[in-house]
Amino acid sequence: MRSKLFQVALLIVALTVVVPSILFAAENPSAGGQGSAADDKKYVGEWAGSYSGPDGITDKLSYTLSKDEKGRWRGTVKWVNQNGENKADFKSLEIADGKMKGIIEDPNGQVEVALEGQFQGDKLEGTFAVSPKGSTEVAEKGNWKVTKSAAAKTGQ
Repeated sequence: MRSKLFQVALLIVALTVVVPSILFAAENPSAGGQGSAADDKKYVGEWAGSYSGPDGITDKLSYTLSKDEKGRWRGTVKWVNQNGENKADFKSLEIADGKMKGIIEDPNGQVEVALEGQFQGDKLEGTFAVSPKGSTEVAEKGNWKVTKSAAAKTGQ
């Protein structure tokens, strides 16, 4: 009897510790190694700046970064080039350990752009590589720099 009572008490103690941890993890998908909610908040928002290609021409660039209800990163890229203003959603986007990696497809679907960057406070800078869709051949490379907008920093 004493042994059975001890087992029940041990089970209750274990459940008291384990269940809240499981519930916390379920409610906070970023708690599983993807970064904390505070880290996520640093990255979510509007980032604006510029990019420059191999020809030396510089133009406008901006990112809108967010997380969906399942804890996955989402985002939109806007840029200006000789064709005017363009916009594309990230096909894939990863943000972890202060780094960003993503892929977008240009609006006409002929090329993919791989973006990589490093967060440094309110700044994010990195590189891009343009390839024909379905190819690993890099047709163009360049650099970009963006800064988090004031409204995004204050949560407005």
